[in-house]
Amino acid sequence: MSDYVRSLLSEEQEQSLVDAITKAELHTSGEIRIHLEKSTGNSSAEQRAKQWFGKLEMHKTAEKNGVLFYLAIEDRKLALWSGEGINGRVPANFWQEIIDLMISEFKVGHFSEGLIAGVEKTGKALGEFFPRKDDDVDELSNEISKG
Repeated sequence: MSDYVRSLLSEEQEQSLVDAITKAELHTSGEIRIHLEKSTGNSSAEQRAKQWFGKLEMHKTAEKNGVLFYLAIEDRKLALWSGEGINGRVPANFWQEIIDLMISEFKVGHFSEGLIAGVEKTGKALGEFFPRKDDDVDELSNEISKG
């Protein structure tokens, strides 16, 4: 396992995040992923989030309702990127509220708790706008990706 990931999350915390994603997706057709990497390099967090959204093929969901939580651990940067089906439905300040919620936990060293809070709030909103249907299929892995 990459040292930069374990500097942020234990194996148990990582599994708790996967469980939180799985639980959040039980109420929505939306798809949530978390991507961790060491650094953004010469890019902004938003640029990297957009790139990883594409690399993880999150734009290919049926309803264009994927959400990526992107963290560059050593740079201490965070961005959320969502599919085009979502942004017209959530309030304008919605993503910033989630980022603020997460950062408030991160500032006191609660990284997994901050991510879980963000995932839960996102799942709740996705459930309102994209309720789970009887024939819903989990289109994307719930595992945390690392780059």
